Amino acid sequence: MISLLKLLPKSLTTFLYAVAALLRFYGKSDSVPVPQFSFTIIDYSFWAFCLATASLVVNLGLEWYSGNREANRRAEESEKADQERNRADQERSRADQERSRADQERERAARRARIQNRWIVLEIQHRFENSSETRSALRDFCAFLTEYGE
Repeated sequence: MISLLKLLPKSLTTFLYAVAALLRFYGKSDSVPVPQFSFTIIDYSFWAFCLATASLVVNLGLEWYSGNREANRRAEESEKADQERNRADQERSRADQERSRADQERERAARRARIQNRWIVLEIQHRFENSSETRSALRDFCAFLTEYGE
């Protein structure tokens, strides 16, 4: 039904212009016998032309409206798609930051574990062989801890 309504202004315009042309160029008498009106064929042609022009203006308005509506719909869809892409980019960015933080935390934990293991080894060596070499290694390790420890 809506598709027929879209065709109506175009068809009506075409029909009225055709009637105006027929009345103007092919009318043989000066007046048409209508008891209440005394219009000539040229007057009827003029009124058919006016109605056709009005129909054309209505058709242009409908086409303009549908074109603007379609452009607005496309713009809204494009805006929604951009928002979705931005949200997806933000989610990816957050996920990358979380992964980066997790990697840093794993690296810190591994560094702490290495330092703790080194401390345990040096302490065991010191307990089993209490020599100046192990004392010097413990002093170096304590200096390392004070300098780089967390």
